[in-house]
Amino acid sequence: MDEESKLPLKRVEFSLTKFNEVEIPHLLELLRQHKANIIKYEEQGELVRARAEQTHARRVASQLRGLLHELDSLRRQVREADRARFDAQTQRSRDNTLRAIVDYLGLIEDSCRALVAATARGRRAGTSPLSIKRSLPETPPVAASAVSTDSVGLVAHHDDAPPEFPAQIQLHVEDQAVQLQQREELQRGFSELQSELHALHDAWQCMQAAALAQRHQVSATAASVEVAADNVSAARDHLAAGERLRAGAWGVSGAALGLLAGGPVGLAVGAKAGALAAAAGSLLGYLGARVLGRRARLDAPPPSPPDDKEGKAD
Repeated sequence: MDEESKLPLKRVEFSLTKFNEVEIPHLLELLRQHKANIIKYEEQGELVRARAEQTHARRVASQLRGLLHELDSLRRQVREADRARFDAQTQRSRDNTLRAIVDYLGLIEDSCRALVAATARGRRAGTSPLSIKRSLPETPPVAASAVSTDSVGLVAHHDDAPPEFPAQIQLHVEDQAVQLQQREELQRGFSELQSELHALHDAWQCMQAAALAQRHQVSATAASVEVAADNVSAARDHLAAGERLRAGAWGVSGAALGLLAGGPVGLAVGAKAGALAAAAGSLLGYLGARVLGRRARLDAPPPSPPDDKEGKAD
């Protein structure tokens, strides 16, 4: 069935609820009742009624197996995205079914063991009627009284004749044979019920395997989503680091370009400024020296005139 033709979970919720809440619980309850009746009738020795309960339990197990097949068919009609929720809603029904199967298999194992032991004891204790008759002690014939009845003319036996023990033993042996046959029938019924329970377990296992496969698929998808989320987070971190590096690279590039472009210009400007500063300093030093020299000459006292007397003397 194509994915487009499959149904959403909401379209099958009514049928799913019917399976989970009505039909499967009803059959499981019937199985529980038949199991209790089998145990009760076995303990009471009513093997025929226990055999009838086995037949009913086998019929109910067959119906439950059919329901599981229908449930699995309904699951295949659901969309792939909704099967995980479908399996989650049927989990309780599957668990209860498995619990019923395990309980019945345990009952069958215990009952078959008890039946085999009881049958073996019955066969060891049971003997044929002929052997019982041969084992009886032979008693001497009791002399019959010679008194004849006036009415019928028959010979009457003595009142002290031994009771008919062989007839009673014959009835006892027949009862043992009937019980032995009933045990064998009950054991055969347990074998048939066990076969039906194994078939039911196969149907359960088919659904369980599909649910586990779906669960593993969902887990793998979730793990892939987590890995993808981690990868996206790591990619975002790398992009952020790249943005920071790119911003730094732009700054470094700008500084380098500025150094390359502005370095010669700054060198030329600095050289010119230095030359101008030197020229200005030289000019200022020259002008200052002139001013200081002129001021020194103005502040100096004038020279004194020569002495006339000394001139005359000479």
